[in-house]
Amino acid sequence: MWHYVYILRNTFGKQYVGHTADIDCRLRVHNEGSVAAKKNLRPWHVEWFCSFSDQKKAITFEKYMKSGSGSSIRFRHIAPK
Repeated sequence: MWHYVYILRNTFGKQYVGHTADIDCRLRVHNEGSVAAKKNLRPWHVEWFCSFSDQKKAITFEKYMKSGSGSSIRFRHIAPK
């Protein structure tokens, strides 16, 4: 089973980083408003994703992408604003 780290972007330019085993399902959940913290920021689309064969590695990379240095790389090179 593959695990994905993804970056979502909404129409306001906001980004959200997460991980999942099913990107399509997770995007649907975000756009249905089931994620309370992001409900008012819909609609979302997938800006970028990468896959891992190991869930722990995906979670570690997601945490890195949310860190200071990870955010810097994300905003400069992966999904610029």
